[in-house]
Amino acid sequence: MISDVGSGSGPSGTDADLDAVDHALIDVLQADGRARYSDLARLVDLTEKTVRKRVARLLAEGFITIGAVTDPARLGFGATALALLTVDGTRPPTIIAAELARLPQVDYVTVTTGPFVIQVELICVDGAELREVLTQDIRSLPGVGQVEVLPYLRIHYQEARFHRDDVENSGVRPRELDSLDQRIVARLAVDGRASFREVARELDVSEATIRQRHARLTESGAVHVMAIVNPLRMGYSHTCWVGIRLAPGARAQDVAEGLTKLSRTSYVALTVGRYDVLAELVTGSGDELLDALDDGVRLIPGVGTTEIMVYEELHYKALLPRRSDAAGGHESDIQTV
Repeated sequence: MISDVGSGSGPSGTDADLDAVDHALIDVLQADGRARYSDLARLVDLTEKTVRKRVARLLAEGFITIGAVTDPARLGFGATALALLTVDGTRPPTIIAAELARLPQVDYVTVTTGPFVIQVELICVDGAELREVLTQDIRSLPGVGQVEVLPYLRIHYQEARFHRDDVENSGVRPRELDSLDQRIVARLAVDGRASFREVARELDVSEATIRQRHARLTESGAVHVMAIVNPLRMGYSHTCWVGIRLAPGARAQDVAEGLTKLSRTSYVALTVGRYDVLAELVTGSGDELLDALDDGVRLIPGVGTTEIMVYEELHYKALLPRRSDAAGGHESDIQTV
């Protein structure tokens, strides 16, 4: 990515810089991030050379990154949480959010409406690292007020594709992976379009093994190699966190599974603390969000009360295996709206 939060600059493009062909390419690459350029060219009726240039621009300007979406636990991250932050008024929330996004343990920072102005998703190796980053890096950051932590019990569902027909069988869910599967996923998280031959050579196995493993991982829902997109940059202006408290006697897992049936749901986590279930909804207008809430979320059996936090800004990073020099490991992946 060309974005560099450290210098105060972000990707220069917005949704207005994309035409119908760009949107069509993104939609196909969200369905299959490994789609061949020749197939993409036929779909949009352009030459393969032109399509390659288009995709290269989408990558370079930070509209998309192509990688493997999977359960962070499968990449060796054993402690995940969402931190809810208030601010003390001494510094703008947008500046605080940009600084938080530089932390290698942070993969998602949102500035929203509501009392908790900033939400920070933390992906850590273990509980000790989670406590350390909260204490040393977040609570001590100038401008941060109160910090409330929601540890994840499980990331139940991830669906970063915004246009999809088969809601029932979509999304990534937790699956057990052996050591070779984890190494394959880690490699594709870095570069989802890396050739199977290249991956096989690096992992010292046959190309046929990589193909078979990738097919099985995809079919099982453990992994989806796709174009990962910042929804705000694509015009989904009413994307939000939904914090859900269960009704008496309800089961969190049942509510979480009900959320996966909604076409606007992109993320579901089971948590401990203020909310029992967290979900992300991706919508393009207030009316769409209202419909998703009234005709979807609030009708799910077991949903008690909901709290909606609409995104005003989003810093997004692709989830990569932790590098040994983690202090600067993710800055080049930040997408700033």
